[in-house]
Amino acid sequence: MENPLTTAGVQFNQTENLAHFMFGWPDYSLFSLLLLVSVLIGVYFGFFSKQDSTTEYLLGGKRMGSFPVAMSIVASHVSGITLLGIPAEVFHHGTQYAMCVITATLTAIITSYIFLPVFYKLQLTSTFEYLEIRFARPVRILSSVLFTISLFMYVPIVIYVPAIAFAQVTNLSVHMITPILCIVCIIYTSIGGLKAVVWTDTIQFSVTVGGLFTVLMLGILSVGSVGDVWRISGEGGRLIFFNMDPSPLARNTFWGMLVGMTATWIGHLAIHPGAVQRYLSVPREIDAKHGIVITAIGMIVVKLITVFTGLIMFAKYYNCDPLLTKAISRTDQTLPYYVMDVAGHLPGLPGLFLAGLVSAALATMSASLNTVSGTIYEDFISSWIPDSPKKEAIAANIMKGIVLIMGAISVGLVFLVERLGPVFQIALSTRGVTDGPMLGLFILGILVPWANAKGALFGGCVGLISMLWMVGGAQWYTMQGRIKHDSLPTSIDGCPYPLNETLTIAIPTTTSPTWTDPGEEPMILFQISFMHYNIIGAAIVVVVGIIASYAFGGVNLESVDPDHIAPIMRRFLPPRKYAEVSLREVPPSLLDVSSKK
Repeated sequence: MENPLTTAGVQFNQTENLAHFMFGWPDYSLFSLLLLVSVLIGVYFGFFSKQDSTTEYLLGGKRMGSFPVAMSIVASHVSGITLLGIPAEVFHHGTQYAMCVITATLTAIITSYIFLPVFYKLQLTSTFEYLEIRFARPVRILSSVLFTISLFMYVPIVIYVPAIAFAQVTNLSVHMITPILCIVCIIYTSIGGLKAVVWTDTIQFSVTVGGLFTVLMLGILSVGSVGDVWRISGEGGRLIFFNMDPSPLARNTFWGMLVGMTATWIGHLAIHPGAVQRYLSVPREIDAKHGIVITAIGMIVVKLITVFTGLIMFAKYYNCDPLLTKAISRTDQTLPYYVMDVAGHLPGLPGLFLAGLVSAALATMSASLNTVSGTIYEDFISSWIPDSPKKEAIAANIMKGIVLIMGAISVGLVFLVERLGPVFQIALSTRGVTDGPMLGLFILGILVPWANAKGALFGGCVGLISMLWMVGGAQWYTMQGRIKHDSLPTSIDGCPYPLNETLTIAIPTTTSPTWTDPGEEPMILFQISFMHYNIIGAAIVVVVGIIASYAFGGVNLESVDPDHIAPIMRRFLPPRKYAEVSLREVPPSLLDVSSKK
């Protein structure tokens, strides 16, 4: 395979772009049908199912099954960032992300045996309530604020991704599509509660997987065969599974996936209120563990499909990169371009795929809105509502109102996302500010019996400030163009466009971080890969929290409730002392009566 890695001089005619790849009526029909089904599910559970308490609204009455709960978690995790970002990541940086097989396995084991036993035993509606009973209310408030900020940084990105993809194949603008998608999601989430979210997620996830498989097969046929895809990817240097570079500056390595991504997924699946909320919606702990196993398997399948889709895209465009030809303006548009290229001649199929993208976004947004409504109510509003027989019904209505308000704010924030970079990198980077410190607080509570409230609060604040400085500095230098990770090389040698005037296009060949002015090299901490942000944030909180706990007087281990500690750490707690209660002396007359009988 010819793979020119030198500078090329080419001027392309804009004959091949997305303008002529437009939706037809079958595409619009399938797309609209999915949105209608989502709304109808919300209406059904909102008006024909019991939704008059926080248990019903947030936990589905604890009668949910393991499979739909697992599919809901997977659907919530597999957003448009996954479907668009990972194939583009593989196309430009190789297949190191395929090591998510190990990441998912480790996450499932850690969640099942460390975090789940504690949360299921306590049966708390909000996971942040755990931090209050383990430490103190200020720690809970800190974590709730971190979580809310995290969602507000994440949800707009999630919604923007399918909106920009949909705008590529229609005459509608992103600013028109985004409110429509958000309104549909807000309606079925606010009306139907967790039951609507879980069942809608399950249906939407099925559509997503169906679209992915279909596009996958068409792509393989367009390239030739699976063997051709593998051969071209190998020759193009995309088959990277065990990059053992120990440097934390490398963009993505085996260690980044093993350590950094595992910490990220634990934050999303083990302590995330939305995931824990679903674990508690099943009747038994063993059912929750079954759900975690199904979740891990589902995530592995979907992630590997997206990785292989990236390889197919490279095999198809390795010698005519649509980004270099200006057919697309962002790397995240590579997948929609590819879909319209291989499936645009089949009526309805592009609509099915776009419906899958939108489904993934709606699933993530609905789960986030449902979760943040419960978090805000439990942590900031519940204490202000007087106890009364109608408190549960009032709470459910308040949470529905919170969903409406938070959804509207998310719509507004979407318009800021247009200024961001590649969605895969920016999503992990921005959430690294808050998710790492949050994970550190829960690790302190569940795995460190010696930590106290003052130490946890101090460690959490130090972790937040440190990550805000590190991530903020890295993003600043990145926006200034002084730090960037160049992609692996592609070619324009095989493009069918006629050559006119010469345009020099430099094709980079390195994936190491570079900067424009060697004399002003950014601090090395700002060059650390975004894959490590979560583990760094958590480590800062844990280390500082332990030191601060001892500095503030330590903790009496006898006062620590074993139910608040992971089973593997309870051995370090002293045996619990039980108060002696004297037995009441039995009168002799009763003994005589008993003996006569």
